[in-house]
Amino acid sequence: MRKFFFVFFILFTVLSFATSLLFELVEQFAGVRDFIVDFDLAAEIKLDGVKPFRMSGLLVVRNLEDFYFLVKKPDFVSNLSFAYFSRIKRLVFGAESFQDFENLEIPISSIVQAIQSALRMLQTPLVSVRSEGDYAILTFSRFVAQQLQEPIKVRLEMKDAQLRSIEILSPSEEEKIILKINNLILNAKTDEYFQLRR
Repeated sequence: MRKFFFVFFILFTVLSFATSLLFELVEQFAGVRDFIVDFDLAAEIKLDGVKPFRMSGLLVVRNLEDFYFLVKKPDFVSNLSFAYFSRIKRLVFGAESFQDFENLEIPISSIVQAIQSALRMLQTPLVSVRSEGDYAILTFSRFVAQQLQEPIKVRLEMKDAQLRSIEILSPSEEEKIILKINNLILNAKTDEYFQLRR
């Protein structure tokens, strides 16, 4: 199960960029260092039966260094936010009436290296991409599939050369993670999300 979520994280990050079939999307992302993503995440994972999980959030990235994450749903944790400032290695978290911080080093360089490795893998015969209507389907070679605890299928929904959703499915499609992108703003003005309360 951990591998499933690790693959989801890598694919979520990596699949924002894609192979030559998704060239227009790559062009949009080229050189982008500031962006905002409003998304819905739904997951159905088999753990003592199928347990659905739903959440909505907002992710803001500034200069590919600072990160802001706001939980919108579920309601009991709505308005919980996290802001990470990489230069001072500080995580600020809280809700509307409460704010605290912790000095923490998140290995951003390791994350970037993992993304670069995954991008290189997408450009090899280990991964093939085919079109199916509004979807690009990623399939993995037998070698890659053997490294996973359970083989997965990845579908990217593309409309007007923009990524609209990412689906990660088990072979039976009983287990799935669906990331729906409601709004994606590239080259966004992001400074307002990193203002700390005094």
